[in-house]
Amino acid sequence: MLALDRLDKDSLREAFSKHPDEYFKVKLFEEQGYERHKCSACGRFFWSIGDRDRCDDPSHTEYSFFKDNPKPIGYVEFWKKFSGFFEKNGHAIVDRYPVVSRWRQDLYFTIASIQDFQRIENGAMSFEYSANPLLVPQICLRFSDIENVGVTGRHLTSFMMAGQHAFNYPKEGYWRDKTIELNFAFLTEMLGVKKENLIYNEDAWAMGDFSEFGPCLESFANGAELVNSVFTQFESVNGEIRELKGKVVDVGWGFDRLMWFYTGYDSALEAVFHDTIKRLGKKITFDTDSKLFKRFSTVASELDVTERGAKSKEMALLQKAGISLEDYESKIKPTQALYAVLDHARTLLFAITDGALPSNIGGGYNLRVILRRALSFIEEYNLNFDLNEVARLQAHELKELFPELSNSLDLFAKVVEIEERRFTNTRENASRIIEGILAKSKKLDAKELRTLYESNGVTPELIKATAAKKKLRIDMPESSYEDIMKGDFATKEKGKKIDIDVHGIEKTEQLYYKLADESSSKVLKSEKRYVILDRTPFYPEGGGQEADHGTINGFKVTDVQKLGNVIVHIMEEETTGKKELQKGATAKCEVDKGRRRRLMVHHTSTHLMSAAARHVLGKHAWQEGTKKEFHKAHIDIAHYDKLNDDEVRLLEDFVNGKLFNGINVTVREMDRKEAEGKYGFEIYQGHGVPAQKIRMVIIEDKDGNFIDAEACGGLHVTGMEQAIGMIKIIKTERISDGIDRIEFVAGNAALDQWRSIQQRTEAQLKENNWKLIEMRQQSAKMEERLLSGIVEEKEIGKESIIAQEYDLDKDTLRKLVLLFIQKHPDRMFELRNKNGDVICFRGPKLASTAPDASAVEHLKGKYGNSFKGGGNQQTAEGRIA
Repeated sequence: MLALDRLDKDSLREAFSKHPDEYFKVKLFEEQGYERHKCSACGRFFWSIGDRDRCDDPSHTEYSFFKDNPKPIGYVEFWKKFSGFFEKNGHAIVDRYPVVSRWRQDLYFTIASIQDFQRIENGAMSFEYSANPLLVPQICLRFSDIENVGVTGRHLTSFMMAGQHAFNYPKEGYWRDKTIELNFAFLTEMLGVKKENLIYNEDAWAMGDFSEFGPCLESFANGAELVNSVFTQFESVNGEIRELKGKVVDVGWGFDRLMWFYTGYDSALEAVFHDTIKRLGKKITFDTDSKLFKRFSTVASELDVTERGAKSKEMALLQKAGISLEDYESKIKPTQALYAVLDHARTLLFAITDGALPSNIGGGYNLRVILRRALSFIEEYNLNFDLNEVARLQAHELKELFPELSNSLDLFAKVVEIEERRFTNTRENASRIIEGILAKSKKLDAKELRTLYESNGVTPELIKATAAKKKLRIDMPESSYEDIMKGDFATKEKGKKIDIDVHGIEKTEQLYYKLADESSSKVLKSEKRYVILDRTPFYPEGGGQEADHGTINGFKVTDVQKLGNVIVHIMEEETTGKKELQKGATAKCEVDKGRRRRLMVHHTSTHLMSAAARHVLGKHAWQEGTKKEFHKAHIDIAHYDKLNDDEVRLLEDFVNGKLFNGINVTVREMDRKEAEGKYGFEIYQGHGVPAQKIRMVIIEDKDGNFIDAEACGGLHVTGMEQAIGMIKIIKTERISDGIDRIEFVAGNAALDQWRSIQQRTEAQLKENNWKLIEMRQQSAKMEERLLSGIVEEKEIGKESIIAQEYDLDKDTLRKLVLLFIQKHPDRMFELRNKNGDVICFRGPKLASTAPDASAVEHLKGKYGNSFKGGGNQQTAEGRIA
């Protein structure tokens, strides 16, 4: 068993290397004559044919695979060549996953192909896969090396990690010998690597939290890292290291680097974007010196411009390659800028296609950084094309492999247009800001640089260009973009502090999912204002939905929160001295049904509004936050611009159109794999945790046509539901860069809103009677639709007398009871509200011999002296004191 003093990557590598036969040696090494050596430069162990003193890591090895006459190949053509090899060797080819990692709550972008299949539940990792073994053309986004893009030849912000994966070994899949056998065969037979040049470096890989890890073999040739074969073998649980029952082969082929090696170009970006560069043709107006660029590219393997001392090293490498600073600035940097623009355009195209937008928050921050960097390069080097043209060319070239890119070009153009306009405004102000800085100081630290970008959108290129125009030199951090990217730009809502210890208390039974609104429970703990029960009908605040209110043994519940698996009820008063709330007491729980109903209506309406946003605004309009309150609700939507009046009207019309025609809401538990396969990753709109079993809320129209499906833990109206009535958008605002808030009311809250507007408007329209009459007619129609929906939704059993509480005023209760009698003339209905108003109506077809056949006698018999009112056999009304 693996023994470690501490759990970090260096310790893992050292531990694995102490047992090379167990963790690294494979049959192929013996068959081909590979021997183990220690690198004299970095001290790591590697395997090679013949005696070598250095591994092939590019940090201390020059590139030696460039060709005098490179052989170009298209991206799609090379993928067919690559995937064909693995398909012949028993691998299923599956579609790529989105570059926005909706199924992982801890990651914004997809940064590795194995991430496609990882699901995390309660801190434990599991894998969800459609085939085994498989190959996936996964596009990944990484932003840690922005300044290196275009310079080193090997760095990109977007790249294909062609994921070769085999799961659940030894029950399924395969392990180390088969992996390296396939690796060797492809590299030597398909890529043309001489086996004498093929090096395997020993290393270790681990999840960020070291929950899972294992040894890995990195494949190098001629100074280029081609692929990393990871063997996920161990897990760490509560400090204990143990072997995984189902081991995973995780091979990440750097597809773009494979193309680079295969073609022999001076830069990976030239290999990947060769067709785009060719089609841009004469629009690339600057002079290039291919021999000079090749000389720099050969030594660029040793360069990382984000490292400390990178400027000095860059100068040393120029001297080593015999390149003057003047030639570097005038003949090499323009080409580097071109490559960066091509890379950044592709990254933005994939990101926008998959629903991400440039902004100053979350992952959108990264996208805005590279977009503005690309725009700066286009201006600085007078590149005679724009990002839209590049995106169109790239989408065309990749259409056979990624057809979805072509469908997103209009959205891409709109987003870039708006972002470019914002950046233009920024640049107009930037010169004044930068000049002010230069007048005071000739040096900027990382904090100042980050503030300049966040507050004013000023990029490092803009600072350098302004300083150059003023013929001034300014000192900036070497890793300018790395410093900008530091920090947490996503805002996180803090939970409420509940000061009670729940350790040792068993999981609370959740009765609210059965829509129970009362229960007889047992008090398990009572402290301060907190009460914990063994079972509860009270829904705790979660997913943006406010908590249920009500009473426990007559004492008011004002909030409910969930701590782990324990539900805590927050009372209006201290529980001290109240024997009805002490440990062991029987607790009669009663939920405020009117409040719950409103919250349920607002929650279901929020799902409809989310579907409306994607329908009206586009698939990028992802839900970024919600709040479902008693009086109103809101949903925060990712969008590139402030909503206009036409868009607001279309959103409202979409939702009301679905409601007026009738919807069917179903809540059911589904297997995660089934849910993702049927509905896609849109099910995580509400940021639901992708557990093995997912509680799905599915909305269809009355004919069974799909509207929305989300993983959701909230309470919803269900069935053939028309009782929501309608929604009304009352406000929209741009709450932050890239996010619009839509505030709305639904159901009874919409009726309240309408009446409020009606009252204000009536005061203004007293002189215009015809307008007043028209408005009252519209209000009456809306009210009738809402009340009819309530009647349609109410399930009527065999009982002859139906009693129900509604959150309506007395006049509206009268209208509602008449609608009930029209539909069910053989019953008696007793309707009441929280204010104590009560109305009872006897249907004309109710048998005269039925119990309590008289309306007034029914109320008197039920409420005794508490009933203050009157009536007759047919109808009665009054108040309950």
